[in-house]
Amino acid sequence: MNLYIFDCEVFKHDWLFVFKEVATGEFTIIHNDNDAVKAFMTPDKLLAGFNNKNYDNYILKIVLSGGDPTEVKEMNDFIISGHDGWIHPTFKVNNRVYFDSFDLMDDTQQGISLKAIEAHLGIDIEETSVDFNINRALTEDELERTIFYCKYDVNATEILFRLRQNYIQNKLMLGRIKGIDDAKALYMTNAKLTASYLDAVAPTYERTDERDYVYPDNLLKEYISQEVFDFFDKLHDKSIPDETVFASKYTFKIGQCECTIAFGGIHGAIPCYREKATKTRSIRNRDVGSYYPHEMTLDGYCSRNIPNAEDYASMLETRMKAKKSGDKATANALKLVANTTYGAMLNKYNALYDPLMGHSVCITGQLRLLELANHLVADCPTVKIIQLNTDGIMVSIDDCDLERYNAICQEWQDRTGFELEEDCISEIIQKDVNNYIEIAIDGSTKIKGGQLVRGIVTNTNLDLASMGLKEWQQISGGAFNINNNAVIVAQAIQDYFVKGIPVETTIENCNDILMFQLISKVSSKYIEAFQIINGEKIPIQKCNRVYASPNMQYGTLYKVHATKGNDNKVAGLPKHCVIDNRNVLTTDDIDKRWYIRLAKKYINDFLGIEIKKPNGRKVKAIKQRIIKILEDKNNGNKQHPRLRNDECMEQIASRS
Repeated sequence: MNLYIFDCEVFKHDWLFVFKEVATGEFTIIHNDNDAVKAFMTPDKLLAGFNNKNYDNYILKIVLSGGDPTEVKEMNDFIISGHDGWIHPTFKVNNRVYFDSFDLMDDTQQGISLKAIEAHLGIDIEETSVDFNINRALTEDELERTIFYCKYDVNATEILFRLRQNYIQNKLMLGRIKGIDDAKALYMTNAKLTASYLDAVAPTYERTDERDYVYPDNLLKEYISQEVFDFFDKLHDKSIPDETVFASKYTFKIGQCECTIAFGGIHGAIPCYREKATKTRSIRNRDVGSYYPHEMTLDGYCSRNIPNAEDYASMLETRMKAKKSGDKATANALKLVANTTYGAMLNKYNALYDPLMGHSVCITGQLRLLELANHLVADCPTVKIIQLNTDGIMVSIDDCDLERYNAICQEWQDRTGFELEEDCISEIIQKDVNNYIEIAIDGSTKIKGGQLVRGIVTNTNLDLASMGLKEWQQISGGAFNINNNAVIVAQAIQDYFVKGIPVETTIENCNDILMFQLISKVSSKYIEAFQIINGEKIPIQKCNRVYASPNMQYGTLYKVHATKGNDNKVAGLPKHCVIDNRNVLTTDDIDKRWYIRLAKKYINDFLGIEIKKPNGRKVKAIKQRIIKILEDKNNGNKQHPRLRNDECMEQIASRS
């Protein structure tokens, strides 16, 4: 099939489609011409867009059905106001229009927009200057500007398509293994494709056994406290509402490790903890190989909507054989099934939906790891539980207890059937269970957490005809979870802990402006955004690339709530901001000190150090003293730089 990336724009008296053929890079632009769209949309074409399932496809169907600009605008306004296009009266009449398409927004992080992806990728994010509320036909100039804007978004969507090649290939491969048509496989989300692969069929009746969980027979209950069982036994008390039970959690300690169990998994960590391995004490992390997928087979927790549970076990076995033989295409395609099935069992809109089995996987998984942790603590005097997470456990232990430690882990594997995969760690720097740096014996690092994990763009001058560059492939497997906010801060934290490099060195030596970008995205809950400049409100677009500015005339960014009408600061931005949506600034134009302070704050968070701000009087007094020093140095010259409170804070910190 011929693949085209497409997008559309709609006004009261105009509509526009831009199609780009991926193979040739050629554009087809159609404006207010239904017959031209009908002629273009031959059966051999496959369309890809961003959010087209929820918007562009409906607009295209109305156009293909002969809808005039008024009907097209009605559909546009209906969708923009928050309704699903398929319930619009016009669509119900004119829905017998078919074409093949897939949506690149499927299986991306929830809530991200194409404009935000453009921003994270470091490309220009200027929005159209043509008002979508124009109450007349577009002028020739306005049409040209709209075409330029639409083509730009099509190009950005193509970049996303190139980034997600591995994701797309996995879906195609899985569909071909199962005999599912390519276009149909691409149209499905991962969850729906997984359900189709496993031949899942939802029952015609509603299951009422969601809370009938049964503890596994081979659980060593003596290593689990009664309070934990009391927590999960609330499932069987039907007087407690579902929403109360499934939102509850229980917190306790295993030694210094603060643990929480809930119906979404177990999480535990020693807060603000740092340890290095020594000659006589090691740090070891053991993860359960494919924990949740194997729970479905070993403990019998497969969705009951699968005709034959053995098919799932066979899939796992086939995947392992493909992985060992080097057949990466098959192994990666089946990995999609293995990793998606659990979540689909808890999705009531999926054919795999079986909440009893889904909850059973999660509860039993927690209990088995909790049992292992407590068993180690009981029988290994020197063991310390550093971290417990969904599928693994990290400990430090003296060499004298290693034999017993290994014996307990082996017994756990023999009894349960699961396999523990061990890594030896040189050092762990841990803020909490969701934020840590793990340095392996070989010097490699593993990071987790919002302050550390970033995708780094290394090439923004893309030739769209020759994309697919390796640098772009490295960004979180595509744009599934892209985050290029203040990359330099994340790098400075890692350099500090792993290499002992001061944050000032990392940040001051970096001259890549995009390493400092902060992406400000205002959601649809807000009708407009503005920036304070010289005390005035200056309107801005909703998605912006922002940097900390040394110019104090530039304030921060605000957003206006759609219903309440009140102004709110955009969270996480500097007090003084400069917007650069066209990439014209250099690092000489930004305030690197702000990034240094932020990096130091995050490092203190990891170390558990709380810096208390002095009261206003102390700041004012120090400010006056610094001004006096500057005046003395300038031989009584009263001209001196205006000092900010954060600069005084630096002086205070340096003196304390």
